[in-house]
Parts: sequence; structure tokens; C-alpha cells
Amino acid sequence: MDRRPPALELRGVSKQYGPVTALSSVDLRLERHEVLGLIGENGAGKSTLISVINGTVSPSEGQLLAGGNIVSPGSPADAARAGIATVFQEQGLVASLPVFENILLGREAGFSRGGVLSRKAMARFAADVLNELGIAIDPFAITGSLAFGERQLVEIAKAFALGRIYPVEPVILLDEPTSALSDAETQILFNSIRRWRGKASIILVSHRLSDVFAVCDRVAALKDGTVNGTWPVSEVTADTLHEAIVGRPRSAGYYKESEQREDFGEIVLEVRDLVVPGQIEGVSLTVRAGEILGVAGVLGSGKTALGHAITGAVAGKGEIAVDGRRLRPGSRAAALAADVGSVPAERNSAGVIGMHSVEWNLTLPSLKSFRRGRWPVLSAKKQAGVTDDWIRRLRVRTPNRAIQIRNLSGGNAQKVVFAKWLARGIRLFVLDDPGRGLDVGAKEEIYALLRKLAREGVAIVLISDNLPEIIGLSNRILTLRAGKISAELAAPAHDKPAETAVVTHMV
Repeated sequence: MDRRPPALELRGVSKQYGPVTALSSVDLRLERHEVLGLIGENGAGKSTLISVINGTVSPSEGQLLAGGNIVSPGSPADAARAGIATVFQEQGLVASLPVFENILLGREAGFSRGGVLSRKAMARFAADVLNELGIAIDPFAITGSLAFGERQLVEIAKAFALGRIYPVEPVILLDEPTSALSDAETQILFNSIRRWRGKASIILVSHRLSDVFAVCDRVAALKDGTVNGTWPVSEVTADTLHEAIVGRPRSAGYYKESEQREDFGEIVLEVRDLVVPGQIEGVSLTVRAGEILGVAGVLGSGKTALGHAITGAVAGKGEIAVDGRRLRPGSRAAALAADVGSVPAERNSAGVIGMHSVEWNLTLPSLKSFRRGRWPVLSAKKQAGVTDDWIRRLRVRTPNRAIQIRNLSGGNAQKVVFAKWLARGIRLFVLDDPGRGLDVGAKEEIYALLRKLAREGVAIVLISDNLPEIIGLSNRILTLRAGKISAELAAPAHDKPAETAVVTHMV
């Protein structure tokens, strides 16, 4: 029996931000060579907990121990010396640097002789780490030239390098590692984690319960800053975890099928012979008022390009019309004038302006409506009132409307993206993976919003990599393959197609 102390232990860890309690008396153990899943709603405290562990946030109370030794609170350097490394959802690599420099970024001192940095020694070290992990990536490759999944592996190699720099077994914190990976890349990552578990101890933060069941030994659920339970993965069900996360049993109508409309109004969106060179080849479709059209396809099928063309983010050939009004290709302004709203897949880079406030983000598409008469001056009182109203209506968890939106959890930031279009009023809503990176509770609220919009006559185009989401929410499903529509499947509430039936037309 291994009598050594656990790889990581938190004892009574709490964190307050003024009147807000982010963590409350958290006790948690990560055993040596264990993969521990960490789940919870957006705002449950997962990000704060990870930040306490890696030293970027100092706890208000409590202790953190690594290998039985106390780690200085609020000290990233001490956490690194203890072997603690984080692989963030939003990658922190420098695209212009070669792989070996990214792996050793900030730790080059050990490769300096007489004040001269030995790039050859650095590259040899990085190559050894990559080979040990079974990662087939050239250490001299420019990082920005790699695919997203490959860059994720470089991040992981950077974390494992701590175990060679310091005489410790690394503790790897994986923050939503699969949120932007394809199914194939996810399987590569999971196979790698299984191989690496003998070299490290791992905490896997994920909104996807399937990730937890696929690769974790135990799972811990956070709710409102406290640990709401821990279980061996082999002894727990998805329904139990769902209830632990959201505080209520999982609803049989998770996708609100009972609220699905089957009667539609006039045609809102009409696409004829759309071509986006290299991505879309002659796609035609219609969407009616109150209808949710699902668009499914594998990576590179053209589904994202279709959404970009409809919203004016890219210029295509052919015809796109909203309510019979033809839109100018590649014009976001023309789409906005036709009341076309969009939720992009990359929320942080394309859906919100992180450094601006919740109020500014929420009111940005509607600035004309806040003018004081004919004067080019905005009414701060009216902006504040509308923002507060939508914060209340969508239950956005935020200390106030003035906080920078980058400080909100993913689910709450996504609600603000929805709110900015609801406040403006839209006729057509194009969503690309709206549930990406959201916990099950936040997703359920987003699904309820979509049903409400459909009832109000908004036409919706739902693009997603999540097949259960596409099937559960859509009235019809179009599958794309190599830039062309390969099938159209009916998806009425009483007779949803099987996932296999959809996948057959995608590949």
C-alpha cells in the first residue's frame, strides 16, 4: 500500500471577494496518480478553486498541501516548484515561438551558461519531454502553425516539464481541455491521459459528464462554493451528478421537447445556391418563423462557414434573404439592419468585448435606441435600466452592471450575449455551438430561452457539434458533408431521429 501523502490536499479553503463568497470551507484530496473530475455550474467556484491551487489567487482561509508539504498561498512560483501546472481552456502559448520555447517559457534560467542561453539544450530537453509523453510534434515547429488539438498537447507537455525541472511528480490541472476539440482529438487526449496517469496526478475540470465517465477515477461536484459530494465514477450515475450540480433532479424534458412548436409562420430566411469558396458548395435552405433548424456536420463540413455567411461575417456568392430582403454579401451591417442576431462559437473573442462592462456589451447592438432625441448623446439612465431588466430576467449572476464581462463565468457571459439581442429585438437568430463550455444548468436555461424565442416567432438556425442538443432542440436537421447538404431529417417532438441516423449522413 502506498503510504505517501496525497498528491494534493485542500483543507478548509475559503475565498471571499468583498461580500461575495466564492469558496466556503472546501476540503478536497487528489490521490497520487489519480484522475479526479471536478464539475459544477458556471459560478460554482471551479475557476476560483483552480486559481487557489495554482497560486494565482490567495485564499481567505485554509491550507493547500502538495505531497504533504504546505504550499505558500497566492504564490504561483511556489505552486510551480511543487509541480502544480495548469492547462487552461483559453490557451496561453505564444504563437510566434517554436514549440520548445513555449514548453520552457519562463523557465529558461536552467539552460543558461555564462549568461548565454543554449537553445540547443532547450530543444533537446523539450524533445525528451514530448517523446516521453508519446506526443509526435516537432519541437522546432512554430506553435501558431499547429492545429488547436496539437497546441493543447504542447500545453500539456509544458505542464509535465515541471516534473523534470523540479524533483517532483507533477499535478496537472486540465481546465475544460475538450471544449474546442473534435471527437477524434478528444479521444487522442483521453488515450494520452490514460498513458500519463503513472507519471502525474490530474484534476480534470469539465462541463461534459461524458468526459468524467470516460477518463476519471473519482468525481467531485461543486455547488455555490462548497463540495456537494464526491464519488467513485464507477459508483455514480449521470442523473446523480446532474442533481448534485444544479440542486434538483434532471428533468425528463431537458431539451424542452414538450414546448417544441410544430406550426410555423412565413419564411424568414431563404438561402439560394450559396457558395463560399473552399467551404460551401451550392447550399439552399429556408427557415420559417418559430422554427428551429439544426445544422450538423463534422469539422470542415462547412457548417460554421454557413453561419458566417448568413450573418455577414464572410462574403459568399448566391442569395441570402431575410423576410424577402436580400442581404449584401459579407456585410454584418446589412444583417444587423435586417435584425439578424448571432451567437458565435468563440464567445470570448467574437461574442463579447472582455474589457468592457456587462452594460456596454448588452446595449452595444441597440445604441440608437438609447439616444436622447435627435442628439448624438446616449441616455445613461435608460441604458442602466434596460441592462438591469435583462440581468433580472435572465438571472445573470453578476455583482453589478459595471463589472468587466471577462470576470463573469462562461454561462453568465453567454446569457449576456443572448440578452444583447433580445434587448434589441431580432427576427433571425444564428447560433454556433451555444452550449460550448457551459454546465448542464446553464445549458438548460439557454434551451428554455430558445423555446421562448421560437414561441415568439423568431426563426432560429442552430449549428452545433453536440448531437443530442441538435436532435433535442430542432424541428428539422440538415447535415452537411464536404460543403453540401447531404440530408434533411425531420425531428418532431414525438419522433426524434437516432444519433446514428444523423451521423450516417455526416461522414
